Amino acid sequence: MNGKLQIKQKISSAISSGDLRELEKVVSDISETQTRKERKSLYEQMNAALTEAAFEGNQPEFLSQLVEPTKDEIFSLIRRATTLYIQNKDEAWFNAIFTLIDKLDRKSHQSDILAEISRDFIQTAVDTGDIHYIEKGGETFDNISIRKYRSAILSDIIPLLIQYGQKYQNIEIMQHALQLLSEINDISKQSQLHADIVRAIAGFGIESGNIDLVIRGLASATEINQKIRRTNSIADIVDAAWKSSLKKEISDIERIIDSLPDITDERRTEVLAILTEHLLDRQRDKKQIYTKLLKINDEKPWAGQTLVIELLKKAERSGERWFLEKAFEFNARGGVETQLPIEEIVLSGIAVVEKSGNPTILLDIIPLIDESCDPAKAAHLYRQITDALSRMGDFYHAIEVMRKASTRVERINAQFFDTSVRLIKEGIRRDEIELIRENVLATLEIDIADSLVHQAVTDFCKEYDFDEVVRHIPAIKELVRPHHAQDNLLFECNNILLERGFVRQKDPSALVDLVSQIEEQALREQAISAIVVEMARTGVSRKDRDLLRRSTGLTCEIMDQRARAEALGGIVDQAAILAVEDSDLDLLHGMRVLTSSLLERDYCLFTMGKVIHGLIMYGIEQLSLRALDEATQILSQITDPSLQRQLIDPLIEGYVRVGSLQAADQLSQGKAKIFENMMEPFEIALNLLKTNTPREEISIKIASYVDIMLEYTQIYRSPIFAVPMTLFSLEIEGEYERTAMIQRLLTFFTDYVKEFDSADPYEVTAYLLEGIEGATASSQVLELMYRLLEHTGDVYARYSGMYRIVSAYSALGNAERAEKIIKRLHETIGTITEPSISAIMLSDLAGLMAGIDHDAARGYLTEAQGMLELVGPEQEAFIRKNLIYAARSINAINRQEQDIDWAIEQVSGIEDPVEYVDALAAVFDMVSEPTQRKEILSAMCHTVVSIPSPYIRLSMLYDVAQFAETYGDEEEIDELLDGMEKTAGYVQIPFIVSMTRQRMAQMLFSFYRKSGKPIIQQRAVDIVSAIDDDRIRYNLMVQLEQEMPQSWKNTVYGRILDCRDKIRNGNYTTKDMVALDRAIRAVPDRAKRATYYTELYLIARSAMQHEVADRMLLCALEEARIIRPLSRRAFVLGDMACRLYAERYEDRSRELLDMAVGEALNIRDSTIRDEVYDELDMSMRIIQEHWL
Repeated sequence: MNGKLQIKQKISSAISSGDLRELEKVVSDISETQTRKERKSLYEQMNAALTEAAFEGNQPEFLSQLVEPTKDEIFSLIRRATTLYIQNKDEAWFNAIFTLIDKLDRKSHQSDILAEISRDFIQTAVDTGDIHYIEKGGETFDNISIRKYRSAILSDIIPLLIQYGQKYQNIEIMQHALQLLSEINDISKQSQLHADIVRAIAGFGIESGNIDLVIRGLASATEINQKIRRTNSIADIVDAAWKSSLKKEISDIERIIDSLPDITDERRTEVLAILTEHLLDRQRDKKQIYTKLLKINDEKPWAGQTLVIELLKKAERSGERWFLEKAFEFNARGGVETQLPIEEIVLSGIAVVEKSGNPTILLDIIPLIDESCDPAKAAHLYRQITDALSRMGDFYHAIEVMRKASTRVERINAQFFDTSVRLIKEGIRRDEIELIRENVLATLEIDIADSLVHQAVTDFCKEYDFDEVVRHIPAIKELVRPHHAQDNLLFECNNILLERGFVRQKDPSALVDLVSQIEEQALREQAISAIVVEMARTGVSRKDRDLLRRSTGLTCEIMDQRARAEALGGIVDQAAILAVEDSDLDLLHGMRVLTSSLLERDYCLFTMGKVIHGLIMYGIEQLSLRALDEATQILSQITDPSLQRQLIDPLIEGYVRVGSLQAADQLSQGKAKIFENMMEPFEIALNLLKTNTPREEISIKIASYVDIMLEYTQIYRSPIFAVPMTLFSLEIEGEYERTAMIQRLLTFFTDYVKEFDSADPYEVTAYLLEGIEGATASSQVLELMYRLLEHTGDVYARYSGMYRIVSAYSALGNAERAEKIIKRLHETIGTITEPSISAIMLSDLAGLMAGIDHDAARGYLTEAQGMLELVGPEQEAFIRKNLIYAARSINAINRQEQDIDWAIEQVSGIEDPVEYVDALAAVFDMVSEPTQRKEILSAMCHTVVSIPSPYIRLSMLYDVAQFAETYGDEEEIDELLDGMEKTAGYVQIPFIVSMTRQRMAQMLFSFYRKSGKPIIQQRAVDIVSAIDDDRIRYNLMVQLEQEMPQSWKNTVYGRILDCRDKIRNGNYTTKDMVALDRAIRAVPDRAKRATYYTELYLIARSAMQHEVADRMLLCALEEARIIRPLSRRAFVLGDMACRLYAERYEDRSRELLDMAVGEALNIRDSTIRDEVYDELDMSMRIIQEHWL
């Protein structure tokens, strides 16, 4: 440890003294350290100290003493040293760079960092303008030993040198950059940089007006290795010079060429071509051009061919004849025939001819082609000339030249083919078919000639207007006559013209003329059939029945009966569309008669099938059962089983769709109820299905038809569609398949059945159907309900449903069907093993049978009474009550005195007070004698107030109050009022309490109207005044025409009333709502606040101000959620639910009730929890039974 400390001190001392020999001695001491780890640690400490001293003390010599530095450390130090050198130009730091470089043991690492440093030096030169840094960058670059790194960094350095040369106008730097190019390995990159340098040099010369510099740039450009970059660079320099003040100098071609003595002939020719091209394009004086070119041609014989080619190119670009003539002149001066540039001559000649419109030049060129070209090249040039002549409209000269091409062509290429096709089309347009054959087709192979004719004729039919086509149909027919596939070609042309809409614009007889040349009868008649169908289609689109008739008449041209039948079938398809659009069923009748007259009996089946399809389409579109019935009638006359099977499914689908559309039509008018004859199309469809489909396929077919009906439920979500779907589903024989289908149907009507507590899909479906408006007035729906209930597993549910069906039949006056169902039920009661259920069923049957056969009803009642002995005591009271209900029904039809005594006897056997009161109410209806009624009413009043459960007692008090209000005296009313007042004291939901007091006040007012006693009226007013609910109290005061106390105006509810009309009219302001909100929040009781917000919700929602309503309900919930304990919170939420339910907002009411139940679930005391549940249940039931 002491040794390490001594070495650290030595390091510090040596650095402080600056003595390098002392530092070397320290390094020697460290090297003698035993462990490598310690040695490395000491070296790192020493290096850190040396680095700090070197850079902070400006002593770069310390860097030479670094021991075993890493590559990354050296790179970092070199970059720091470079930065310091750039800042102060201290050579010591520049030398330090190389000292550090020497510490890198790999040449690649040295080259890598040197390349980076050299680029940084040159970038600094560009930024500062100091050429010193370029020199240092070059010195650094020279030390890069690996060629790869030299090449790579030059791609970065040379653009910087160009930038420096341009920025500081230093040509020498650019020349230096040129010398460096050879070290770049990538030829493409080398050529690109070479081009950039020469453009910069020439650009400097152009800016300074120094043509010598421009020539130097051109000379250097000729050394670029890649030809495209070389010629582009030369062209750019020449173009820039022509645009500058040096245009006179650059136009002196001889001088420039003479200034480039050391380049190859090829590259000298490139420069000459570019200079000549720009001279021809820039110089407007043709005399000067001619003089310069003559001089060049005379002084430089090797330039003649280049001048000729450039003149020809100029002629091609400009279309001017002068340049073409001069090209011929200079070519003649050369005197070497083999050097004639015939391709350029042709191209320039074409350009001149197209501009001048005079084909003479091209015709004069033709002999030159004959003399100087081989057959393949001659054919190619002749084709080009032909193209030019045909574009000019010189058809006949073009034909002559094309003949030459045809005789010389060895291989047909795409260009030759296209030119030939173009000439043939022009020949058709000029009706020169024979000329085409002789000059274009005669020398070609048959297959090639046929291909040309096929392409030309089909293109002609595609491209030319219909008038042109019609005029030249004879020419087309003549041209295609020798074609080996004439029939198919004419057939294709016919199809092309039909697709283009020929029949919509022109007389179709022209097409008939075209296809008349088709020799094969079947193909010809197929073409005529296509014309016929298109005529029919056009006739329908135009509603042109004359064209429709003409299409039918044209089928007489089709001799083959099958083909004629198919054509007529296509006409019938179109006629069906017109029949639907015009609502003209007679059109289809006429088509049926017409097609029958045009076809033999065996072939009529096909068109009859089409007629049936037309009738089905008409039926669906027009909702016409008559059309579908006619289709059914025609189908019954078809004897072909295969065709019958093909048509029966669309026909059944037609009935299903018509029925569904009729239902949808009713729904769109807002009539969501069963309507007359609604089931007729579905019943017909089902009958057709059952009579025409194999038994094993019926289930699959039913599923497909149910899917069709489901399509309409996606648009109109009404249970009305469940009726026909049930009709079909019940026909599925397999129990599991049928049940699965019924369950599937219910998934689409969840909203209508979610409150029905049953897992039996048949029972739920019967409930769904029963709930549809008008369902119980439809015998078809009642029968479906009956069939559904027959599949129900629960006996009680089945019988209960059947009883409702019997009641519905009785209401319809169909006593026979009702009696049949009752007797069927009576027969099956013996299968019920539970005596209590049998007794209940028999008593219900007795009540139902009373209006049909009272003797049989009494028999059922006697049977039910006889089972009392077998019933346990817990069910006896309920069964006796049901016996009394049945006796009431029988007594209403067939009154007998002993019935009352019998009923009273049954009542006396009932001990349960609830059942006792219900039974007395039934006996009360049977009794007409006042004394007996008073006794019964007194017994009801006395009994009802003694019911133990306050929740059941309150509901029963409401029921008995109806009797007391009408028939009772002061004694009964007082007893009931006392009972209602005491019972209300047990109720925790304020709305139900207020509702009970409202009912008490109504009873008193009713009694006041009978008795006229003012004290009764005052008692009612006192009860109203004591009602806690502001809305109920306010409404009763209004009904009583009582004046509101002035104190009301300052209450919260008074302010709510003031704001009510504004909310209803939408005239409320934010200020109004804020003031009202503050008033409500000032109320200390949170439950009361929740009530006020709920009242505002009801006002806003009835005014359709949904945004305000939702905000108020949210405020009410915020208040309710804070209330403690949980039981009171549940009661407040229940109170809110009651208020909403009383206004028939069932959706939100259900949500609030769920919240109340959820809060009750968290109550730990089971007794309190059960009381909350009972009260919530009672409150909703009271509203359902006595408010709504």
